[in-house]
Amino acid sequence: MRIRARYAVLIGVVAVAALGVVAIAFAATTSNFSFKASPSTAPKNTYQAGSLYTDLETHYDNPGNNVPGGAVERTQIYLDKYFKVNPNAAAKCSSSQLSGKTMKQAMAACGNALVGKGAAKATANGLFTVNGCVLLFNGKPQNNNPTLLVFTRVQAANPSTISCTNPANNSQGNATVLLTGVYRPTTGQYSKILDVNHITQAASFPLTSYKTTVKKGNYASARCAAADHLWHMKVVWTYNNGKSASVSKTQKCTVG
Repeated sequence: MRIRARYAVLIGVVAVAALGVVAIAFAATTSNFSFKASPSTAPKNTYQAGSLYTDLETHYDNPGNNVPGGAVERTQIYLDKYFKVNPNAAAKCSSSQLSGKTMKQAMAACGNALVGKGAAKATANGLFTVNGCVLLFNGKPQNNNPTLLVFTRVQAANPSTISCTNPANNSQGNATVLLTGVYRPTTGQYSKILDVNHITQAASFPLTSYKTTVKKGNYASARCAAADHLWHMKVVWTYNNGKSASVSKTQKCTVG
């Protein structure tokens, strides 16, 4: 759809722990994030269900996907080794059930797979801000890896006004962007990477703000087992000129 090709908002992914802002600069692009896991008090030996919040931000001196370095192509979110994602906590939805849908249609098709919500902003080449609503759905596995379907409904117009309330009965917005995040295993300080790739193929305008909260039963859970009582997160951004930025953060947890 032409409006989707021209105006789709750039989004990029989901979940976890502690407040704070750090910026990394490459040419005309800077990216930062903050995150928080709740509750911050968790058992040492067993996992406790909770909510996971992530705020990803990118700023551009010269925005636009046609400008090298002017858009995020890939976002990789590293989850602490004491965080756990349980894909069996919700039904599983396929991308074909969500593609091109309104929020109301997406909820009708995959409401039982909903694991999170949020909001996004993008810049229309610096001319105006595109606002969007984010729904996160538990996806079907890819190569035996769990997935997270990142659904964003946007109002691609100036002014861009959209309400994110009551998505089950909300038909607002005029374009939809759908991305797939793949949970890949890793080792060391982290347990999994939520890998969202090929972002600019789905979205013409670069992201400026992307905030989500994941909460669905025990889909996301944590334990406070590290000796220093810290949870660790890292985000790696890859821009469309091949350069990348990386920021690591921590959140204090309490055993209880």
